Amino acid sequence: MRRKTRIALLCTILIISLMTCGCLRDFEESRLTIAETDISPERVTSTDVLLNVTTYVENRGDGESGEAKLILKAFDSASGLLVGETTTSAGSIDKDKTLPVSQLISVGREGGYRIDVVLFEEDRRLRRQSMQISGIGDLTPNIHDIGIRIQEMDFLVKNVTDSRVVIGVDLYLTNEGDSTSENLSMLVKAREVDAGLLADKVWITTGSIKKETTIIRSCEIAVPDGYNYIVEALIWKNDTIVERGEGVVQLNPKRTIPKDEEIVSDKIRVDDFMPEPESRDYGEGTAGMKKTPGFTSMLAAITIMVAVLTRIRRRED
Repeated sequence: MRRKTRIALLCTILIISLMTCGCLRDFEESRLTIAETDISPERVTSTDVLLNVTTYVENRGDGESGEAKLILKAFDSASGLLVGETTTSAGSIDKDKTLPVSQLISVGREGGYRIDVVLFEEDRRLRRQSMQISGIGDLTPNIHDIGIRIQEMDFLVKNVTDSRVVIGVDLYLTNEGDSTSENLSMLVKAREVDAGLLADKVWITTGSIKKETTIIRSCEIAVPDGYNYIVEALIWKNDTIVERGEGVVQLNPKRTIPKDEEIVSDKIRVDDFMPEPESRDYGEGTAGMKKTPGFTSMLAAITIMVAVLTRIRRRED
């Protein structure tokens, strides 16, 4: 009896051990793997290179994977020090699918680097892939990259006169570069959505912006009431547009602006978009003579007086 009990107990332990080993093996063998990794320069400045690292995560299992996550690290090849790190969630990946995951990381233009991509599933480390890069100092900097980005725009109605609306525009400018930016010219213009007519434009400057800071630059535009507008901001360096941004102003409450749909034009009053007359100072000469209020009526009165005096003189003669 005792022998049968011992045999039964040993069999039970053996079965539990086999089941446990099988579960551990299934758990350790993940269905996710790194198929390949591509590295390309996203942006090149005089001092830094922004790398775009695209990792292709493949699910070779029979079902959907758990939550996948990629940690991207950059190490200096000479010192071995960590110079940059970023983490990106990839979510769940369907079976027999490959998901490309792009990550950005900034490194200096001098020296070489080891790029590590570490794959996690449900906070469990699975795979690591390493690549060495060098010679990035030979990459040509983008001369049009000024580091300034137009983050967003705010609009405020300042005044309404004779069906014309004065709108205050606040532009949020961020310097993502490595040094204080130049003071550049910026054109702010409002374009009517349906006809594409330019309603107003104004030139301002960006000012000098310290690195990793955001400033607000403000201006005013005057547009006809009752229309919808795209407000564009263009930053110029010499004769080249180096940055642009846009916002929407809707002064027509009856309709909205579909961003990616066909727009049906309403009846446009073209005279609403005629520029307001500007006062000018003319020089001497009849061609540039300014009209004086009351001048015509005064001349007529003098003519009548001369005629009356001439008639009276004739009667006396």
